[in-house]
Amino acid sequence: MDYEFIISERRDAVALITLNRPEKLNALSFPLMEELDDALSGYEADDDVKAVVLTGAGERAFSAGADIHEMAGLSSEELARRSDTRGRISWHIASYPKPLIGAINGLAYGGAALLSSSLDLRIGCERTQFRFLAASYGRVKRRRAARASDLRAR
Repeated sequence: MDYEFIISERRDAVALITLNRPEKLNALSFPLMEELDDALSGYEADDDVKAVVLTGAGERAFSAGADIHEMAGLSSEELARRSDTRGRISWHIASYPKPLIGAINGLAYGGAALLSSSLDLRIGCERTQFRFLAASYGRVKRRRAARASDLRAR
């Protein structure tokens, strides 16, 4: 199948999926995520594929994370629909039945760092950097505080 935002190819028993938006640091747009999910579903059903490798095009980034620019101007209903779909895709990646290997060839920020953490194996290079952006603006801290209060209530 031909895709616009990913490159999908077979190399014997291994499938290689490349996030292909190097001009946007392979930002995880909604269409890219749908294509990724579609390709993974196809390889999941193919008994000849034994493992899938996920990487990013270009030398700068595996992925810069979510493409926040595409969200501007969307209705709250569309944002909710996309959030639900992204959640389903994230769960599909996290529970993928075949080995899912990340060739992390540069930056993996935000949603891409989270995506990377769902892979079975991550292989980096001298340019590999992970950054969980939610931690930098306190989102993780608030969740931890809420969890601590839940535990005290028990």
